[in-house]
Amino acid sequence: MKYNEEDKSIEEHFNNSLSRFVKDFACKNEVIAKFNNKKPISQIAKEITFPISEESIILMLWEHMIEKNIILLNPPNSIENQQYDFVKKEGRFGKVTFQQVKNNSIDANDYEVLDVEKLKHDRTLNDFERELIEKLPFKNQLYYVKKKVL
Repeated sequence: MKYNEEDKSIEEHFNNSLSRFVKDFACKNEVIAKFNNKKPISQIAKEITFPISEESIILMLWEHMIEKNIILLNPPNSIENQQYDFVKKEGRFGKVTFQQVKNNSIDANDYEVLDVEKLKHDRTLNDFERELIEKLPFKNQLYYVKKKVL
């Protein structure tokens, strides 16, 4: 059986997805627990039960921080940070309608501006903070981080 380029691409995508699923299943909770205990990324890589690469740990942590609104890519009050659900409502005569309901409460007072370029030169950072700033995939922009995380 011959494979064309599209088949190879699909197979590669499947293998990457399967690999990521296995890593998430095997150690994502452990990685996040160690992160919550302020362990540096290099120490997490040494201590986890199921050995995975540091790059995989960095990706897990980055996705976790974005999903849980620990780091915001836009200002806290911006429209991009608002999340909505649709609630099904049934009227008196059985008419069904959907209502949009805001499901998150991002309070601007809970966040502070994170200037990554400025922090890269800060000598007062501990190992946990330094590794987050140096290893996470920050771009050259301002971020908003929950207070007391960094």
